[in-house]
Amino acid sequence: MIANATKPEAGMVLLLGLLFLTALTLLGLSASADAILQNQLAANLRESERAKQSALATQSWAEDWLLDLQGSAPLPCLTPCEGLYVHPAGELPRFPEFEDLGWWLTHGYEAGIDPLSGERLTSFATGSIDPPMWVIELAHQIPTSTQSWYRILVRASGETDNAISVIESTITRTWSNDDGSEPLIIGRVSWRELR
Repeated sequence: MIANATKPEAGMVLLLGLLFLTALTLLGLSASADAILQNQLAANLRESERAKQSALATQSWAEDWLLDLQGSAPLPCLTPCEGLYVHPAGELPRFPEFEDLGWWLTHGYEAGIDPLSGERLTSFATGSIDPPMWVIELAHQIPTSTQSWYRILVRASGETDNAISVIESTITRTWSNDDGSEPLIIGRVSWRELR
């Protein structure tokens, strides 16, 4: 009789062992799924930051280029005038942050390339899938003055098209006028991230 009494106990230990192993397996699968999710979130954040840093570098370059430009104020026109495509106020789409890369390539300039000469002045090695682009718009100009306000829009991406950053800034400056006075360079007056 003693031999028969241990058989139900052995079956119970086996059942408890299987339940314990099942619980450990489920716990391990849950932890690995959480680790995979955390890894994907970190990769998305890294791509978003890469796109944003590329957009900020492009914005800085475009602003510096416009502020260093000598001569009289460039005229706004719907097609490139004298090598420079300055969009008239209100001509750009209301939400340029949602325009595709083709629109940016048609209406803007690649970062690091002088729009007037087409010469590459610097290289942006950002690891982006698309070249960082910038667009310039004459937002406002005082008719009796040489002071102008420009809106600069910048688009940059990460290593994939999943991370795109669009930044807008407004700069103001004066231009030389006929009396020979030196222009007063003002700089950035506003900045915001659109996407």
